[in-house]
Amino acid sequence: MLDLAQQIGWDVVISLKQNQPDLYQSAVRLFSQRPPDASFTEPRDRKTYQVLLWDTEGLPFSGEDPRLIRVLRSEETLTENHYRKGQLQAEQTSHEWLWITTLDPKTFSCTQVRRLGHDRWILENNGWNDLTQHWALKHGFVHACRHRPQSIGEDGGRQPVDNGGLAAVTLILLLAFTLCSAFVHCHSKLVRLYGFSSMEVASQLRRSLSKLPANIRAPA
Repeated sequence: MLDLAQQIGWDVVISLKQNQPDLYQSAVRLFSQRPPDASFTEPRDRKTYQVLLWDTEGLPFSGEDPRLIRVLRSEETLTENHYRKGQLQAEQTSHEWLWITTLDPKTFSCTQVRRLGHDRWILENNGWNDLTQHWALKHGFVHACRHRPQSIGEDGGRQPVDNGGLAAVTLILLLAFTLCSAFVHCHSKLVRLYGFSSMEVASQLRRSLSKLPANIRAPA
């Protein structure tokens, strides 16, 4: 993924988990031996986050890939109120997040990278979840796109042709999703005035398209 992003010219923020054990353990050991680089309190959505942030550059990605990477760790204590037996009580939970990023620390501070790391949930809920639930981007869709013509290879056997169809169909689907989302959230009066959901707007459009056009008489 890092190689592909570099080829395209993109920067990335990626969750660091224990599937990269060397980098994960190196970062955890390093951060445990020094104070945080930033600390702050963030109230948001009737919740309060106490945040400690660590940020470092120059950790090798893995034994096989020694490129140096920037790693961040966020230790967060979440305080939120819940009703227990009719009384409002504050409850705390602790969370830990680690990310790797190619963003320049002179341009993107650790607090900005943390926000980008958490914003992936917005993409997850408003993007991929919508695509799988309402746009059929599921396993069956991908499986159907894998059925492709076959040609005779150099050895005389039949083999599938290069799979360019899956990428093309997926990009067309994403383009349609993006255009529909832009229409709903940036143009539709039903959303701005009445708070309609995207599904209701789509239903209204479908019903309007299914109506027969009005009869138009030719001039006498």
